[in-house]
Amino acid sequence: MLCALLKNNIQIVENVDDWEHAIHIAAEPLLNKKLIEPRYVNKIITNIHELGTYMILTPGVIMPHARPEDGALRTSMSLLRVNNGVLFPNNDEPVYLFFVLAAQDGSAHLDAIVALATLLESEDNIEMIKKAPDTDSIHKLV
Repeated sequence: MLCALLKNNIQIVENVDDWEHAIHIAAEPLLNKKLIEPRYVNKIITNIHELGTYMILTPGVIMPHARPEDGALRTSMSLLRVNNGVLFPNNDEPVYLFFVLAAQDGSAHLDAIVALATLLESEDNIEMIKKAPDTDSIHKLV
């Protein structure tokens, strides 16, 4: 499932200006395919400002998301790897992997979350994604 959701939705960049810019870049594939609306990205950023970095799943990995009614048109996922990492407010560890999740309803995304959790439970998997030479290699890992 994760493989299908991430197909053609993986990006790699060296640096970003800040965490908000990273969220925008990470969501671009979903916006371009009209899987989410621009307001979905804005709500993710608002949530982080208001609620903090609860979306960080494990050191170096975040799953930015908002509610279905905030502009998720179809269950989808994208991945942005920021090679040099980016810091979030009140968080000392840089984040390298941004798995943007959009769910069209309250349950459609559960399989994706389980698949992502299974992938991320291994520190080796995280390191392989962080060091993969290109997006095709990352796609094969997931």
